Amino acid sequence: MNQKQIGIILIIIGVLLASFIGLVKEREDNAIRLMVQEKGSCFLDDGTCLHDDRNISLFVIGWIFSGILILLGIYIAFIDNTQKVLAEHQVKVSSALKEVKEKDKFHAFLAGFSKEEQDILKAVKEQDGIKQSTLRYRVGMSKTTLSLILKDLEKKDIIRRKISGKTNQVFLRKKF
Repeated sequence: MNQKQIGIILIIIGVLLASFIGLVKEREDNAIRLMVQEKGSCFLDDGTCLHDDRNISLFVIGWIFSGILILLGIYIAFIDNTQKVLAEHQVKVSSALKEVKEKDKFHAFLAGFSKEEQDILKAVKEQDGIKQSTLRYRVGMSKTTLSLILKDLEKKDIIRRKISGKTNQVFLRKKF
């Protein structure tokens, strides 16, 4: 059951309660009217007035309670947007968790490599198909060191190199 349905149910209960209290009061008023018509006076034989003997506080409390139910129902059904805010928040949290999970997969993957290999793999992930000459400047390594590390990563089937002119393009084999 959603928030709007609960609010509408509270409104209906409040209206039914107010109607019931109104009917009970009307019955009591009719009974007093009949007694007054029969006797010609509102005073009983012992001298008490039918109107004074009457306790209307229950009616007032009942109407206040039904009014509160109606107002609460209106607030929940039409004004309060907590459920909507929570749903939006849940979507944001879910997408953030998914994003973190994706990042964590890559970071977990990187954990098994040396610092130099991690720098290379991060740069290749940022720009898949990066030219080896550009990669050399991005990670700050010599041609020889980079070439040896790339050769080792290629043997481990982590990356692949594709000849592109006088240099190579470097690609990750696994997509994250």
